[in-house]
Amino acid sequence: MALLLALPLRPALAEPLDPTPPFVIELQNAIRNDDKDWLADHLHLPVNYFGKTKEVISSKDWFLKHYATVIGPELKADILKQDPETYFKNYQGVMVGDGGRNIWLDDFGDEGAGIPARFEIITINNSD
Repeated sequence: MALLLALPLRPALAEPLDPTPPFVIELQNAIRNDDKDWLADHLHLPVNYFGKTKEVISSKDWFLKHYATVIGPELKADILKQDPETYFKNYQGVMVGDGGRNIWLDDFGDEGAGIPARFEIITINNSD
């Protein structure tokens, strides 16, 4: 017991904050520039889409054909106003956007196996 009291108490160190993750900025740039091909290449199919209807996006071709509906102006605005440093993350992935208009991504890389981080779109919400 005396040994414990004699040891200096050190406060727990806070973990350093990560820099802004590039995938948030890349997603915002793709949305800003209507880069449909970048977005299609980052779909982790099948992707759930919740808008006026619920759809399962099962191909890049379907996404490209319905792009204007899936990535509407309100969703674009919510994605672009997201502060890249304050995105939401939990066990389901990373959410970029706000309220009912957001895009969820998850990391499908495996750094332990030498596969770098690769964030892909798993869900698109575009509703009130």
